[in-house]
Amino acid sequence: MQETSHEPAFLEFLPVSLFGAIMGLTGLSFSWEWAGAAWGVPTYIKDTIAAVAFLSFVALTATYLIKWIKYPALVKKEFQHPVSVSFFATFIISLLLIPGLLLPYSVTAATIMWSIGAILMFVFSGFVLRKWLDHPQDPANAMPAWVIPIVGTLDVPLVGFRLPVTGIHQICLAFFAIGVVFSLILLTIIISRLLFQPPLPEALQPTLLILVAPFALAFSGYQSLTGLQDLTASVFFYFDLFLFLIFGSKIFLLAVCCPFRVTWWAVSFPLVAFTIATFRYAAHIHSTAFQFIPAAMLVISTLVILYLFSQTIFKIATGRFTLQAPMAEKSTQLLEPATKQPPTR
Repeated sequence: MQETSHEPAFLEFLPVSLFGAIMGLTGLSFSWEWAGAAWGVPTYIKDTIAAVAFLSFVALTATYLIKWIKYPALVKKEFQHPVSVSFFATFIISLLLIPGLLLPYSVTAATIMWSIGAILMFVFSGFVLRKWLDHPQDPANAMPAWVIPIVGTLDVPLVGFRLPVTGIHQICLAFFAIGVVFSLILLTIIISRLLFQPPLPEALQPTLLILVAPFALAFSGYQSLTGLQDLTASVFFYFDLFLFLIFGSKIFLLAVCCPFRVTWWAVSFPLVAFTIATFRYAAHIHSTAFQFIPAAMLVISTLVILYLFSQTIFKIATGRFTLQAPMAEKSTQLLEPATKQPPTR
């Protein structure tokens, strides 16, 4: 019987990790909002980014839902993978961040979306944790992406503390506590893997920047919940600054190490989370030097996200989005859908 080649559809290549783009764009809008408050930057910049983030979220959610309906086996495979399952949290975190964009227009819509996101984050983080505890884990699977589903609980207070929800302070405090403690545990495990296991492949090196996110979120959450910039807040901030100095150089690998990867969007939110943390810290320190740090971070975050956004749009528009490395069967591979399937007979 003659062999016929199978040309996979666009949906077959759409990874859930692309929701990291929504996180990055939303966080960038928040960053420019802080720039407006600090320096009087025109609001149309943050409003434009917010519109792009919201429309991208709607379009991506609808598209991934179609994939789920049309190719449930591929979604199931992605969900069952020991590393790529973590990226499903990027959708939930998007539900927690988008309400920050909706608040000026509809408090009710923002509250409903945030509530759904908070419930899903609690359920999903508990599911992933039980999955890790119930089955022995391969130490090589302890990737930076592991922090996303558990430490994603630190995203709950970012917008939540501003919502008119009964008991919101205690709710945010509970999620904050879970996220901070597990940040310490997971960071220890992942750094141990980096020390005693083979190094990450070059294409995954940029994802080390994910490790910057937990303590940036811990600092912002602590300051939001307490209104203080005390010793604890300073410890969170300076430790995170140290992590950024260690892993920040990985940004330069994005354009030079290998072909563009959709999973690189995972570095965008840690960048903007740290950018917001620098704005928050500088707001309490009357020093020119501390105004330079958020300015530099805002430029870096904007340029990196512009690069990722333009590359993604270019790949989709030219039909080259599908030219990705195969979905990882092991954690040392690239966690993306296959470029080709075997010929069908």
